Amino acid sequence: MFRGLPTASLPLVQLYASPYLFTIPAYQRPYSWTTKEASQLLEDVSLAAGLSDAEPATPDYFLGAILLLDPEGDSSAPPPPFSGPRQFEVVDGQQRLVTLAIMASILRDLEDQDGPPESEAQSLAGRLDAMVSPSRDERDITSRRSRIQLNSGEQAFLEAHILARHPRAPEPEQDAPGENGIQTVHEQLWRELEGLGREERRRLATFLIEDCHVVVIITREIDRAHRLFTVLNERGKPLDRKDILKAEVLRKLPANSAGKAIALWETAQNTLGPEFENFFSHLKTIYGNQKLPIIASVRSLVREHGSEQFVENVLTPLADGLNHIRSYDQNPQILRDPALTGALVSLNRLAKSDWVPAAMLAMSSFEAAPERTSAVMVEIERLAFIVRILGLGADKRQRRFAGVVDAIKAGGGNPLASTAFDIAREEQRTMTYHLKDIHRRNAPLAKLLLMRIEDDLAGTPLNIDPAALSVEHVLPQRPAPTSNWRKLFPEAEVREVFQNSLGNLCLVTSKQNERAKNREIAEKLAIYRDGVPGQQPFVSNRIIFEAKTWHTPEIKTRESVMLNAIARIWRIETIPAAPVPKLFAW
Repeated sequence: MFRGLPTASLPLVQLYASPYLFTIPAYQRPYSWTTKEASQLLEDVSLAAGLSDAEPATPDYFLGAILLLDPEGDSSAPPPPFSGPRQFEVVDGQQRLVTLAIMASILRDLEDQDGPPESEAQSLAGRLDAMVSPSRDERDITSRRSRIQLNSGEQAFLEAHILARHPRAPEPEQDAPGENGIQTVHEQLWRELEGLGREERRRLATFLIEDCHVVVIITREIDRAHRLFTVLNERGKPLDRKDILKAEVLRKLPANSAGKAIALWETAQNTLGPEFENFFSHLKTIYGNQKLPIIASVRSLVREHGSEQFVENVLTPLADGLNHIRSYDQNPQILRDPALTGALVSLNRLAKSDWVPAAMLAMSSFEAAPERTSAVMVEIERLAFIVRILGLGADKRQRRFAGVVDAIKAGGGNPLASTAFDIAREEQRTMTYHLKDIHRRNAPLAKLLLMRIEDDLAGTPLNIDPAALSVEHVLPQRPAPTSNWRKLFPEAEVREVFQNSLGNLCLVTSKQNERAKNREIAEKLAIYRDGVPGQQPFVSNRIIFEAKTWHTPEIKTRESVMLNAIARIWRIETIPAAPVPKLFAW
């Protein structure tokens, strides 16, 4: 039996032409793309066509693979050249095929609408119409009015109201979900394409016809088609950004320099592992065009530097910088610098990555200037926590760190002299206010603050995953009605203030928190003293161990200790200095 798998890379002008007539088989779901997917496809094609001023057209833009079943073929022999129209069942690719046909029909209708057309414009409209309408010979054989045949009542709607050369307005009584989806996508794409100038539309249409390619895979056995569909959609892995960019960057290199560049690229990829995919997002933030998608932005950067210089002077040092950040504990030189180590430990606890591009850029020069790098990283860690204590949203945090990136890129001096690291007096006052009830404002951040305070008081970073720890309220948040806590704090408003105080929060394991809950202070102390397996009891909890009771003086005393630590770590001038109590001066 013939086991070959016929494949071909075709531009759309050949895909939407004889011999290809597409039928959506009955087992396929109806058209299901929304305006989100359709608009994304249009945006991708528009960028590839060079409609952005900053981005020239991309030759041979790849739109993915289409899997077709040839039910009339003989599975025991290789396929002969197709001599005439042939109906193929679409196993994978329905959404793209239909959406591209809708896009072509809109470009055609807008071309007609711009008339009276010139001869070239008439030819372009005719080429677009040929994509969606079979030729006379094809219609004589199949009696089909469109190149795509859907598997339900959607077909009549698609032909009459979408793909026809002069489509009729949709009839109001039609209410099928598939038809509504097609109509909604058509209206959205029409609005977006109508907003382009005529010349831009014509450039886009020509690019769509001639330069957009798909890989067509043809099989003749329905079982084999289903197995292939499973591979493509479940086990198969689509190309990641790193794979697309690697192919584009390295294929342009001359043979005498390709080996070195490939080795550098693969070293960076192997070193960063899964983080390499996110690397390009950070790279765009540092050097790329922020108005463009990630791939388009990096492409522009490659053109600016040249492929070889991009790999050697941009990708490699920044990948090293990211590796220093994520694998600091494997670098003896970093570990010899307590300040740098502490900053990296603390930063890596943060869930969000707005600080990463600035840190990558700073750490990329670590070997050349370790002392300056260390000083900058300490300031990056300070800013990363302060903007979160201030409650700044993601956009504002990104803008703050964009200023840090610019300061580091400026070079020729000390980036610490830049105003990018400045924290205004008013911001410090706001920060001091927020720290009074930080757990209520941001519980995950409160845990990280407690860990950072523990680092400082213990004199060494806490080597525990934040997920393994919990924040316990010594004065419970919901004490039982008969609890002694309600006798100590009878007024609900006063009790709430002290419950949320930083002095009332302590680090424990999740199991300890579950055990402690609303218990009395003596029982809680016994639980806290158990500590974390393999870990000494937390230094920041010792003042709790020394307490005979837990009332307002003890909470205020510990709050002063905690706030003093924060003021010392991040130089917060608006936190009033207070002497460390004797029972905490060990």
